[in-house]
Amino acid sequence: MFDAIDRTILEVLRADGRTTHAHLAKQTGLSAPAIGERVRKLEQAGVIRGYRAVLDPEKVGLAICAFVHIAPQPRKSAQDLVERLLSLPEVEELHAVAGNYSYVAKVRVATPAALDGFLDRLFMLEGVERTETTMVLRTNAERPMFLPFADDPAG
Repeated sequence: MFDAIDRTILEVLRADGRTTHAHLAKQTGLSAPAIGERVRKLEQAGVIRGYRAVLDPEKVGLAICAFVHIAPQPRKSAQDLVERLLSLPEVEELHAVAGNYSYVAKVRVATPAALDGFLDRLFMLEGVERTETTMVLRTNAERPMFLPFADDPAG
């Protein structure tokens, strides 16, 4: 699927999405234009979906993180509920899951009172049957996605 050069490009970009093609060229032994072509192909194939800054939630005023498990109302459109949930700016991630709840949302807010207000709005959202919330006390790790390459000793 990926050769050694693609794997190196992906590892370096995963650690620093702002790295230059010149830096990637040094890491791989290719020219900067060849790296540019490789990166473009990875982007066009959808392997690289985008680039973004990783922000410190507390420093931007979002000190409270919680995971909210959401059970939809029976016989209601799941897609409509997903669209409603995604319209809430506090929802950082939304996952469809197996188990007692159909969705898990990772949310960030400024204060416990803001979380309470968010949960009130969420519970009143059309299509929500019940919720269960776990508030995060401390985050021990938030890291980039693991890349399971065959020559990786951990994989």
